[in-house]
Amino acid sequence: MTINEATIEFIGLETQYICADEIKRTRIHLDGAASPLAARAGDDIRTKLLPHYSNTHSYIHNSAHISSKAFAWAHDTVLDFVGASKSDYAAIFCGSGSTAAINRIARGLHALRPNRNTVLISSMEHHANDLPHRQFDNNCVYLPLNGDGKRAGAVDLEQLERVCAQDAERINYIAISSVSNVTGIRNSIKQVCEIAHQHNIFVLVDAAQSVAHIESKLDQQNADFWVFSGHKLYTPTAPGVMVAKREILDAMTEQDLGGGSVVDVSFFDYTLSDDSSIKEESGTPNIIGAVSLAATMNEIKTVGQDDILKREIDLTQRLIAGINRLQGYCIYGDPALPRTAAIAFNHKDIEHGLLAAILNDYFCIAVRNGCFCANPYVSDLLKEELWEIDLSEIPESEHQAVVDSKRGMVRASLSAYSNKAQIDALISALSTIEKNIDEYRQHYQMQSNGCFIHKSFEIDWRDELFNEN
Repeated sequence: MTINEATIEFIGLETQYICADEIKRTRIHLDGAASPLAARAGDDIRTKLLPHYSNTHSYIHNSAHISSKAFAWAHDTVLDFVGASKSDYAAIFCGSGSTAAINRIARGLHALRPNRNTVLISSMEHHANDLPHRQFDNNCVYLPLNGDGKRAGAVDLEQLERVCAQDAERINYIAISSVSNVTGIRNSIKQVCEIAHQHNIFVLVDAAQSVAHIESKLDQQNADFWVFSGHKLYTPTAPGVMVAKREILDAMTEQDLGGGSVVDVSFFDYTLSDDSSIKEESGTPNIIGAVSLAATMNEIKTVGQDDILKREIDLTQRLIAGINRLQGYCIYGDPALPRTAAIAFNHKDIEHGLLAAILNDYFCIAVRNGCFCANPYVSDLLKEELWEIDLSEIPESEHQAVVDSKRGMVRASLSAYSNKAQIDALISALSTIEKNIDEYRQHYQMQSNGCFIHKSFEIDWRDELFNEN
């Protein structure tokens, strides 16, 4: 089956905005790595479930029965979607994204093996899979990548194997992303797990950037924890998801306690549920969001993630080739490695904030700029360029703003609804901007934080949301 807009329907593909040149244009959404557009399937089932909505943890009345059964179905659907056997893995909904789940794992694994206080973290991690591990007096060791600077690649497996062998008794777990949210470069998760498990080291995978693009096949990957955000999978209302090996989860303490996770409570003691998922989901869950996510997963599975990935690979290669043909632009990350739906780039003479602002204000192309909550990784990719900044003729009070304006990139990230026309529009816009940058620059003012604001144009968000016309 071939993916097409009639197969998966997305909300917002026809959204239009008035641009700075007073022309109304249809937005081109190339910011899927942050949050893609919503799939209609998740919204449709939400609408169907709301008339029956009730809290879970009961089957005594019809609405509670429907909500509880639908929520249980959502758990099973997640496991099926990521290729995890129900006997070995449990699915848990928690928080608003990956962050809550990763914090839960970091807290639980520290309590489970306090004598192992070393955590290996890949050097390309999002803050969500970095900062939680810096707690509890952990010794955080950052795994080097193959290559260096703007040509950095994936995690160096030879170095990983060496570190694991040398310090196995102290290493508790490895925290690693399946795909970088900055460059789209993939890590070899199956090989990482094979190396780690030889030394009784757990593996936590942040799959936020791969879940919408690559079929997970968790039973084959054999990761101990597989975490992602539902909103990355075309479901803005969805919670975060943690898929974990039951034997490890059942041994972990330090979960959030409260109603729903217990089978009995007295003034002197309490008994947690034997079900791994129930035990980890205290309180009223995000029932609507979880069921909406499951419906979206079913829609994607019907289309086939392999078909989605093939199409996105073709578009990514088209984007890379187009940018490489332009003057002055640089793409970050090892050019020999395959990318998954994200490309980070810069122009040598145009600040990343200015370039992103012009793309939005004059071309209605939505991209993201900055460090993408991966500051150490981005800074390492940019280190040669940052060292070359000449501040000698700039007032000292403006030094930080100038550095901030250079410390970042522009990222274009693709989704299942992206197409060739959108890629070509971005490449054309980048060419036009490069040729006319002096004209565009005069319309912008750099702020103290290095951002750029148009001097006379600003969208009125109230008008977009509350204007009945």
